[in-house]
Parts: sequence; C-alpha cells; structure tokens
Amino acid sequence: MSYDLYFYRKKESPSTKEEIQAEFKEMIPIDISEVETQIHYENERTGVYFLIDINEPNSEKEDIEIFDSFDGFENTDISASINFLRPDYFGREIFPIIGEICEKLDLYVFNPQEFDETKERPLKSSSIELIEHWTDHNAQVSKQQFEELELKYYPKDKSDKIWEYTSMIDTLENEMNEDIYIPNLFMIMNQKTKDVFSYVVWSQSIPLILPKVDFIILVKNYKKLFKKIEEIGIVKYEDVVSKFTNEFEKFDNDKVDCLILRQKNADKIKKNFNSFPIWESHKEFGPQIGLDNFVNNK
Repeated sequence: MSYDLYFYRKKESPSTKEEIQAEFKEMIPIDISEVETQIHYENERTGVYFLIDINEPNSEKEDIEIFDSFDGFENTDISASINFLRPDYFGREIFPIIGEICEKLDLYVFNPQEFDETKERPLKSSSIELIEHWTDHNAQVSKQQFEELELKYYPKDKSDKIWEYTSMIDTLENEMNEDIYIPNLFMIMNQKTKDVFSYVVWSQSIPLILPKVDFIILVKNYKKLFKKIEEIGIVKYEDVVSKFTNEFEKFDNDKVDCLILRQKNADKIKKNFNSFPIWESHKEFGPQIGLDNFVNNK
C-alpha cells in the first residue's frame, strides 16, 4: 500500500521530458537501484526509503484518460511511491527531497490521494503540504490496519527524536574533531509484550555520543579467576546516565539531544562499567526490528 505521486511539466517549459528525467535522477542524493528506469532511495542510517519510477508512456486508453489529459501539461512519466504504515519521520525526510526537485525543475504534482475535484489536476505542492497530507493518510491507514496486521507502535515524539539523531550521524562523524564513537541506533521488540524500544550498543572504554534511547546494550570485558569474560546485556538508559552523571557531559549541538563521554572519563569508569548490573539478556528480551517496522498511531 503506497502513496503515489505523478510529475508534470508545463507544455511551454523549455526543458524536455527527457532532460527532466535525467536531472530528476541526478538530484536524488541516494540511489541503490541497479535498474536504469528506477531510483531506489534508501538511507541506511535512518531506515527511510522510497521509489521513483521512470515509466514508459501510457498506451492503454484508460490510463491516457486519467494521466495524460490535463490541458497545458505534459506527463513526464515520472512517479514516486512512498509506503504507508511507516513512522511519520519518513515524510520528514522524503518530501523535502521531492519538494526541492519540483521547485528546481518547475514540476507540478498530480496527487490521486487528494479526493478533491478542485484539485484533480497537477498542482504546485510544497514539501510542507506533502508532509502534512502523507502524514494524515499514513495515520488513518495505520489506525485502520493496526490490529489486523499486528502492527508495532512507538510514540511519535520519541521516534522523531530517533530520526533527528540518525539523520545527523554522518554529519557528526565529519565534524567531530576527536576520536568519539557515534553509535547507530536500533529497535528491539519485547517478545512477551510486543512493545518496541530503541537502543544503542556501548563497549567498555569506548568514548561516545549517547542519544536519548530506551536501552543501552553494554558489552563488558573483564577477568574473573584468570579467565577473560565477555558479558553482553540490556540496561536502562536512565540507570546508566544516573550512575555516570558526573562523567557524561551535555553535547553541544543544537540539532541533536545527546550526551558525550570523552576518552578520559571512559577510562575512569572502566571498573564501574564492568561491574554495572545487566538488567536482562538482549537475546532473551526479543528480536531486533527495522527502523521502518513500526507506526506512530494505533
């Protein structure tokens, strides 16, 4: 089930359909597709993805009547598909990309999901309008399908924070002027309650940027009776921050809500880190799930 958009040019536009198709492809910042007529955007950091198809011109009468009969417009044969049943932040990442392309290439959008006779034609659509429209439809579909499809729920305010962090990881890595670990963020589901939680992995003696998550999986290494022991398990974020409140500092960045632990403090807490009690085994707790595998409405 997807949210589909179709792109048009004014017939008097100086750019040809073929030129627009080529520029459209150039402007998508990520493309993992190996198919010449498809653009597959997939951000490994955030889990956000969508598809762009460059289609053959319509040949069926019904399709021509629906998509190729707008006075003054030419179909570019480009369409976008954005899945429903996804976290709301999918829209926050996808539609600014589409909006910027439409603005630069002077494209108009036909949105079949409008269900409004006054809008059943290609229109100029801003990224904000598209975000709001997709988010509203995504919420409706999520609520309607929640029980039937056994969807997983995670609060919008917390998932938005996840995206704000994950979307900044590459930037933080490029800007960091000291050796600090910037962890990827993952989701885990309690196999008993089916509740969903966020987590990062933190290993002994590693300085890191710590986003606000539900859990931290500690990787401890220590000697016991002359044997090397590796112990891995879940602890609660609040417990870690409370225990090491004097060692973590507020990370000075307006775009992400994080703490930072520098190397000198990571070394300082080594003993306490390895003695920190594990709350639960991550393997017994439940499986990891994808960053696209939950919704913000139920």
